[in-house]
Amino acid sequence: MANLSRMSRDAKLLLGASGILATSFVGIQALLKPIYVLRLGYGPSYLGTFTSAGAFTFMVMGLISGNIGKRIGTRLCLILGGAGTTLGMVILPLAEFVPAQTRAILPIVSEIVLATGWSLLNVNLVPALAAVTPRQLRDSAYGLNNALMGVGTLIGNLFGGMLPGFFADRFHQILETPVPYRWALWTASGLAVAGLFPLTLIENEDTRAVTKAQQVGGSFPLRPVVFLAIYVCLRHAGWATGQIFCRPYMDTDLALSTFSIGLITGVGQALAVLASLLMPRLAARYSNGWILVTSPLFLALGLLPVGLSPRWTTAAVAQGFTLTMTAVWLPAFQSFQMKLVDDQWRSLAYGAAALGMGLGFGSVSLLGGRLVEAKGYPTVFLLGALLSLISGAIMWGLIRTRWVEETSNSSE
Repeated sequence: MANLSRMSRDAKLLLGASGILATSFVGIQALLKPIYVLRLGYGPSYLGTFTSAGAFTFMVMGLISGNIGKRIGTRLCLILGGAGTTLGMVILPLAEFVPAQTRAILPIVSEIVLATGWSLLNVNLVPALAAVTPRQLRDSAYGLNNALMGVGTLIGNLFGGMLPGFFADRFHQILETPVPYRWALWTASGLAVAGLFPLTLIENEDTRAVTKAQQVGGSFPLRPVVFLAIYVCLRHAGWATGQIFCRPYMDTDLALSTFSIGLITGVGQALAVLASLLMPRLAARYSNGWILVTSPLFLALGLLPVGLSPRWTTAAVAQGFTLTMTAVWLPAFQSFQMKLVDDQWRSLAYGAAALGMGLGFGSVSLLGGRLVEAKGYPTVFLLGALLSLISGAIMWGLIRTRWVEETSNSSE
């Protein structure tokens, strides 16, 4: 992290907030949320519907969040997004306290609120970081951001894996009940509140609303943005099979303990941190476009074994590849796309990518749960491998035919 000292104060605040929120949301909450839903008595089909509610909300909010950021400024969007994300996290564990006949509704409501906030936060974080970072440091900034998110997620995975056991002992409960997970999720919510504080200290004017006088530059690059959104949709659909279903699969079919699942996820996340730190060097040597082509192919290689030979070792490999390939892919994509558009279109362009992410993730969430009940988890992982291969081939075709220009060399 040598380049961290060269970052501006506002960039460091953004990176710090990102790391804290990753610990709470991407780490603890994402690890325990699907298990908590299963402990409420629901099955894979409901879990798919529950997850897709958030994903489709994220999809719908993609362009909306980008447009809001363009109008009111990314700083305010980050604060509102962080608050919405925290509120959604608080709502989920309240499901135990509502009447049984309406209990199924509250988790979905929590996902909608959470995804709305996460969209405002996530879509505007990338252009906000670009606004407070010199062009020559942006590859490093995106790599550092994902590395810090990876460290936060790693801590959250390990800490989150231990929390249910701690609260089970504290309240004399067994781990097959939802109570220990409820308190663990509320712990994550409290940590998310701390992540909001750095966002309120950002001062750079470029993160505020853009006036009409400042809106200069070329027209919106519709064609490359649309092509990239299609690629992102398919790539995210393949990745979602591992991200959504690996942990429930290890919990139900493989009967691993929450601690073991957290440990496996934590090891994968540690590798992801190392991978994200290597990303700027890979981009400098090969290019971000090369990473966008090859990382889905490696993801497919990670998902194939668990689809063909279901056991805890192959599930651990799939989880590791899911985390590691995203750690490399995401900063490469962010840098690649930010160089395709003028400054005033950053939020809208990343909003379009978020739309593709939500559509791919939501489709797999909704249909994958039903496919699990009909054919089992391995079938879903094989589907993920196929979708990943297709997305890599599409990106290769886009760059080769120059439908999306390769402008991503970090030396630029």
